[in-house]
Amino acid sequence: NGYTDWYLPSRDELNKLYLNRVGVGGFDDGVYWSSSEHNAGDGAWLQLFYDGYQNGNAKGNTHRVRAVRDF
Repeated sequence: NGYTDWYLPSRDELNKLYLNRVGVGGFDDGVYWSSSEHNAGDGAWLQLFYDGYQNGNAKGNTHRVRAVRDF
C-alpha cells in the first residue's frame, strides 16, 4: 500500500495487539511470532492468540506473523 515502515512487533507490542484483537481484527486463534529474542538468540517469543499466553520457541519452527506499522 505504498508504505515501507512495516516491522514485526515486539513481545510487548504483540501482547497489546492480543488484548485489542477484536478492535484490530484479522487475527486467527493461532500462534504468532514476535521480534523479541528468547534463549540467547536461538529462539523468539510467541503470542498465543487463543489464550493470551506467551512462550519462547526455536526460530526454526513455523508460526504466523503479523507485520505492523508504528502505533
